[in-house]
Amino acid sequence: MKVINQNKPFLAVFSLFLSLLLIVGSTYSWITYSDEKINPSKPNAKKLSATIDEAFIPNLQWMPGKVTANELSVENNGQMPAIVRISLYEFFAQFELDTADGIGNGKRKVVNRSSGADIQIENAATWAKGNTYKVASGKYYTISDIYKGDKTNPKTAYSYKGNRTVDGLKYVTIQFNDKDIYDIKNKPASGIKNYWYFSDGYFYYSEVLKPKEKTKQLIRSVILEKNVPNKYKGSLYQLIPVMDAHDITKSLLGDWKVTSNSYVETMYRGKVH
Repeated sequence: MKVINQNKPFLAVFSLFLSLLLIVGSTYSWITYSDEKINPSKPNAKKLSATIDEAFIPNLQWMPGKVTANELSVENNGQMPAIVRISLYEFFAQFELDTADGIGNGKRKVVNRSSGADIQIENAATWAKGNTYKVASGKYYTISDIYKGDKTNPKTAYSYKGNRTVDGLKYVTIQFNDKDIYDIKNKPASGIKNYWYFSDGYFYYSEVLKPKEKTKQLIRSVILEKNVPNKYKGSLYQLIPVMDAHDITKSLLGDWKVTSNSYVETMYRGKVH
């Protein structure tokens, strides 16, 4: 939680980690990790705070095509009204395969030495091509290919209804709460409230959240497609939502670089002062 003193605009940023360990042709293990609180400081007399609320149901016998619940929304757990937005970042790492049998039954290639930079599954910052993953004493897998979203650059965030350009990610589907999400091609009718609007890498929530109020769900579940190729055996996947919360002053428009007369600016017009 990042809380700025009362003389400056409030801004809270949170990251929630969701890891998926893919073992194609076998079981699938899901791992969740607790919130990452950024730049903690002493709270003000009245604090701005919001948190990602996730109802996640792990399924340790998870096979291709099996839907796993991952219901994601945001709650205002502070003492002040807040406006929130979310961006989603994906991380994907593929291990080297041993294809010695020549008939497509490749398995993860085992090496007996560390690269000197072993990865931690829960920490995508350690994922890098050539780094090893320690399975047991004297047993390692080596990353052969990698994709990492940049949490500081919304251009690398998940694009709602956009094209999947990373081959491995084409087989991972995020199932959204589509009925409550709009974008430039599908704007809400007049009078509709409590929805998400996607623009330039961000999902903006349409309403001011009062303390203890929640948004509508953004994500319902995540699914690994049935036709995932064998070459992605043992691949690692993380989905990291990053949430920003802001007070209802007009400084929000500048802090979030909201373009004048854009739909987002129009949506918040009259709600910030």
